Amino acid sequence: MYYDALTLAAMRDELSALLLGGRVQRIVQPSELSVGLEIYAGRRYQLLLSADPQEAGIYLLPIKPRRGREVPSPLLLLLAKYVRGSRVEALEQPPLERVLHLTFQGEYGPVTLICEIMGRYSNIILVSPDNLVLEAIKRVPASVNRYRVILPQHPYVPPPPQQKEHPLLLTAETLRAVLMQSEGPLWQRIVNGVAGISPILAREIAFRATGEVEPPLPLQPDALNRLLAAIDELLHLPQSHAWSPCVAYEGQGSERRPFAYAPYELTHLPDREPIESISAALNRVLEAKHALDPYQRVRERLHGLIREQMERQRLRLSALQQALASSAEGERLKRQANAILAMAWAIKPGQKELWVDPAQFGLEEEAPSKGLMCIPLNPSLSPAENAQELFRAYRKMQLAGQEVPQLIAQAEMDLAYLRQLDAEVDLAENRPQLDEIEEELKAAGYLPTQGKKAKPTGRSQPLSVRSKSGMLILVGRNSLQNEEVTFRRGAPDDLWLHAHGVPGAHVLIKCGGAPVDEDTLLLGARLAAYYSSARNEPKVQVDFTFRRYVRPIKGGRPGMVTYSREQTLVVAPEIDDLEAQGDPSHEMGELKV
Repeated sequence: MYYDALTLAAMRDELSALLLGGRVQRIVQPSELSVGLEIYAGRRYQLLLSADPQEAGIYLLPIKPRRGREVPSPLLLLLAKYVRGSRVEALEQPPLERVLHLTFQGEYGPVTLICEIMGRYSNIILVSPDNLVLEAIKRVPASVNRYRVILPQHPYVPPPPQQKEHPLLLTAETLRAVLMQSEGPLWQRIVNGVAGISPILAREIAFRATGEVEPPLPLQPDALNRLLAAIDELLHLPQSHAWSPCVAYEGQGSERRPFAYAPYELTHLPDREPIESISAALNRVLEAKHALDPYQRVRERLHGLIREQMERQRLRLSALQQALASSAEGERLKRQANAILAMAWAIKPGQKELWVDPAQFGLEEEAPSKGLMCIPLNPSLSPAENAQELFRAYRKMQLAGQEVPQLIAQAEMDLAYLRQLDAEVDLAENRPQLDEIEEELKAAGYLPTQGKKAKPTGRSQPLSVRSKSGMLILVGRNSLQNEEVTFRRGAPDDLWLHAHGVPGAHVLIKCGGAPVDEDTLLLGARLAAYYSSARNEPKVQVDFTFRRYVRPIKGGRPGMVTYSREQTLVVAPEIDDLEAQGDPSHEMGELKV
């Protein structure tokens, strides 16, 4: 991946819009050569600075980076002192350089974290206001580099400038001379002679000027002028801010995966699509690069997002259940208040406790043993005021007792929905299905929506399979498809199947009330078992009933249903390749009922 100067400029613009004024809440070191910052600026943002030679860069992550070092490094300790709790004051990039200065203002004054993105020379350096190095993720002594010593208490020296022509000062004559000074294809000569240009940018410049990535040389005068115009247009993007992030793909079908990105349209790559931001483009390519499964990084990211929301719902549910339990104490407080009023005549000013007969006031269950029971009093209040305090607490608990059960039911439904989405992440077979899960999270309010929408990767469709007898079976492989299969394409007399007690697919046998043969029923059950979170079990229980007995849960999310009059059978969650592929001859438009 080429994290070049234009990529960094686009990222700087994006981060400036999101993070300026934000407060650094958390700092971790996920690896030896990276630092993660959590910055709150209206919402939490996860920023990763990496000096890894293979993936050096600055990334806006969708999930929290996790701590990777057991022992804090010297840099991490100083970041905890100077940067944690500070606010982001400025983000600056020297022109055409792969260097970003992040300035923070905190308790100990301003400091600057400099991220240098230069392949194996990449570094992350903390610098004081008087330009002294405080610490670096990679120390560089004089024995390694005399020109740039990067050690604590040494002056910070910027990377040396490139001995190349400045792209915005080029003329036709200087550009011609640059191209004549080296060998190789046109894009390589541009990289060798012009500052701030990466190989992918050089290829794009060559294509925009000539229509070819490697045109024959030497160039004619008109082509040379077009080359100069293309360089000027693209290298002025940091000033115009007219970014148009793009991701390019390679491969076909299930092998198609993103492999290149840029903050401008990659016209020299035929399979490309726009994307909402440069950070989204970077994440898209990284997700594909890191896995044998081309979507493994996407799955890991979505699992992390969903499980974080599940933990929040569990904490919320626990708090609600505790509130419900405490609301049961209201009756005891009410009886204590009545006891205080009844015994007001016996309470003296400044009295701290009242001893009563629990049987007389219905407090037998609260009494620790037979005999008198103690009710604490506030000595600064009158008996009536003490009673009113207890009555107020009673009314508050009574109100909670009315509202909390509904909130508990909603929290339980939300938790069940998140479990369903978590299972769908593993069941998803392509990128559109994974994108739909992310869109569901946004639609449900679990993820923020911001910026312009990316070009959709295509709405996934339910799987359609033909049994040996010719009956059509529809399989919903995510919540939206389940909703489609059950309530839009299902007729009341169709047979409906679902794995028992676990998240999974809604399966519909389009029988229209006609008898369903045993082979078709077993195939539908195996599909329901296979497309469920119980896929890896040797045997799975599958419920089946008529579609008319399936109802959406009131207040539930898409695909959440309740059903009745079901029967159950047990099958192995196994399907062959043809069944997994479905019926390619079937047109979804024919399924309307």
